[in-house]
Amino acid sequence: MCCHALLLAAEGGSLTDIHLPTIIWAWITFGVTFWILTKIAWPMLAKKMEEREIRIREGLDLAEQMKEEAATLLERQEQVLAQARAEAQNVISEGRAVAEKMKSEATEAAAEEIAEERARARKEITLERAKAVDEVKRAAVDLVLGATGQLLQREIRDEDHRKLVAAVLDQAERLA
Repeated sequence: MCCHALLLAAEGGSLTDIHLPTIIWAWITFGVTFWILTKIAWPMLAKKMEEREIRIREGLDLAEQMKEEAATLLERQEQVLAQARAEAQNVISEGRAVAEKMKSEATEAAAEEIAEERARARKEITLERAKAVDEVKRAAVDLVLGATGQLLQREIRDEDHRKLVAAVLDQAERLA
């Protein structure tokens, strides 16, 4: 067509001149091209576009399904995490309770041991005090017997002295 316009311009015609044969050939060419496009190219193009639309729709559906699945997994993960936190808190609480129990048991055991040691020490002190009192009594008896013997310058039987001294000491204890 370009060539035809150039030939016309060279022969003395203008580019804007209308030629009926050119218009007919242009319409025939357009019709044939339109027919070929509508019968062959357009169905293939429409089919490809429809396939692409289906693929896109399937992709969007799959993406939506995966999004829902991810949300479900996230929710489940949060539940598991919350459960793990609760279990960890329980373990910590139980550990504290066990430690507190062990501490109180150790304290009670120590208190019992201290009480037993005190009781044993009191018994020992009482026994030692009784022994000391007995020794003091014997020493006092011996002193009294010696002093009495010297005062009286005679000898009283040992058993009589002891009874006498024991009676005096008992009286002294009652007064004290």
